Amino acid sequence: MPSVTFDRFDGGLLLARPSSVAPANSLRKLINMDVQPGGWLRSRAKWRRTVGGFELGPQWKGLESNAGYLWTFSCWNVASTGKISDVVDLDTGDRIVYAHISSGTGGNFAEASRTRLLGVTRWNNGFLAVLSPDEGATFYRSLFSVNTVTHTATGVAVADANMPNTGIMATAGGRIFAASNDGQTVRFCKVGDPTDWTAAGNAGFLPVSQHFGSGQRVYGLGQYQGKLAVFTDQSIQLWVIDPDPTAMALERVVDGVGTRHHGSIVSLYGDLLFLSETGVRSLTTLANALFPTDVDVGLPIKPFTKSPEQLVRFVNGGQVPAVTGIAAGPFSQYWLSAPGRWAEG
Repeated sequence: MPSVTFDRFDGGLLLARPSSVAPANSLRKLINMDVQPGGWLRSRAKWRRTVGGFELGPQWKGLESNAGYLWTFSCWNVASTGKISDVVDLDTGDRIVYAHISSGTGGNFAEASRTRLLGVTRWNNGFLAVLSPDEGATFYRSLFSVNTVTHTATGVAVADANMPNTGIMATAGGRIFAASNDGQTVRFCKVGDPTDWTAAGNAGFLPVSQHFGSGQRVYGLGQYQGKLAVFTDQSIQLWVIDPDPTAMALERVVDGVGTRHHGSIVSLYGDLLFLSETGVRSLTTLANALFPTDVDVGLPIKPFTKSPEQLVRFVNGGQVPAVTGIAAGPFSQYWLSAPGRWAEG
């Protein structure tokens, strides 16, 4: 009786490659399975609802983890005394921290649904966050920390006008780096003090626009092997960072690939993964090869064959990037999520 034996499964990762050019005896499509080094298969991880669980109203934006807590953020121009954290997982006692900025004295809490979370980055046991209560008309920057006894967050306002409002931030070398509002420089705070972005001889900026073409801007930041990776949509700059600002220098530029989605940039086991125009890419592979090739992590995988420039969603009357990446460390995997409805244009 005729039979077929499949001894190669790597084709299941490359749905963009026509079956006519796939290696012999290789499967082109896998469902709920992952290919592991050596060609063996493993069942994909599955979600399990925790005991208890929680629900976030439209006033709360983002979900991050740090210091043993899940964090969510908000900002409003109404009076508030704050919200104590809730138990998330009855099995483990995990908690969620509601970190918020209350900047007003009246109004309705429902107005907080207009809040936009521009971005966050870790700092010690908390986060530096950029939020807007009114769809981007005004911005607030706050350095949050958590009280491990009461499980509540407190914030210190960052009043320094030199801190950008973009929310495109990365923590590296005892500093926080942030893309400037015009996307032409990357500013950094004083060593050990994210509230000071002005200190002479300590805080400052990197002149990244000197090394990319006209019309480009910074879309993302990440830390890669002790260096700062600066992303445009067409290139990646690697900067040596140092406590002495005069010792910071550009190490190299990788041309021809980049990202528009800061949220897709994720560190995993010393590598930096991100969503480029042509699929998921590995910075380690790019840095070694100098250019993207088909041996990279990222031949296009459906449904990301559409240009990432178009992977946006409508929020508060405007379009914002919708792609979010996370590192699933226990599974050695990189997960991408694009919630909401795609909007072209």
